[in-house]
Amino acid sequence: LQWSARGSALLAALLTADADVVCVQEMDHYHDFFRPAMETAGYSGCFREDEWSPCRKLSAGALKDGVAIFYKRDKLELMAMETPFTPRAAKDAMPNAGKCLVVRLRVLPPRDALTHTAGSEHTAGSDTQTAGIERWSEYRCATEELVVATLHLDSAKTEQGAATRALQAFHALNAIAQFRLRSCTDPASAAVIVAGDLNAVPSEPAVAAFTESPSSSSSSGGVSYVSAYATHLGAEPPFTTWKVRTGTYKPGEAKMTIDYIFVSQGCAVESVEMLDDETAIGRLGLPSEKHPSDHLMLRASIRLPPVP
Repeated sequence: LQWSARGSALLAALLTADADVVCVQEMDHYHDFFRPAMETAGYSGCFREDEWSPCRKLSAGALKDGVAIFYKRDKLELMAMETPFTPRAAKDAMPNAGKCLVVRLRVLPPRDALTHTAGSEHTAGSDTQTAGIERWSEYRCATEELVVATLHLDSAKTEQGAATRALQAFHALNAIAQFRLRSCTDPASAAVIVAGDLNAVPSEPAVAAFTESPSSSSSSGGVSYVSAYATHLGAEPPFTTWKVRTGTYKPGEAKMTIDYIFVSQGCAVESVEMLDDETAIGRLGLPSEKHPSDHLMLRASIRLPPVP
């Protein structure tokens, strides 16, 4: 659990995943460790600090955690960013989307397409020109775009906590929908991917807010979502976090599914990462030597819908 070992292990897990987009919740050491390391590995990122974080309070302000989105800068370009409903006068003031960060990313053409296209003026009719045009047409960087959001909702495992999460999910989904409407070239066709720690089990209203059929009055803001894991596997994983605490802070065992990846209609979920079971993790739960976080990492391969 010492940061000297755990920080490097967390970074290694992020880089080993080799994802085009990485969403992280409860990330501290963003500015002094993760951002520089991820930039060296070819990523750019953005961060939304949690001004009400227990981490900040317990460390007397030395640690500042929040949510972050990283993206491979040779494949994607940041076009817009928003942190809905911040700053707030109080932690529970409404409207409140929890800790939420939303970005608009534009797909870049592969470098070989740019090279081939640039050289085609001098190689008219050649295979090089044809290859460049074909690769370019696959990406259509001027119009292929997506919205990515990460969020972290209220953690209280009480009736009031569930009610707060439901309201936060409602406001987050509407904020994401409005962001897509304002910032995207073609909002109706822009894919949306939401990944986060909802602190809500699958039966809670906060999760149903994402998976219910959209209507003019629905919480999804008119965007239809499906869960990547439930779509591909037929159900959510048995658990995404398993904590066995013996200290004074939230003592006891907690094993549940509270982390999700949601994708908008039209996206194809091609695969998901299978998660370790209790036997593979060990009786002490998370974090462990193999899993440096107290949540298991979700990973999905998602194909964006065709550009109209």
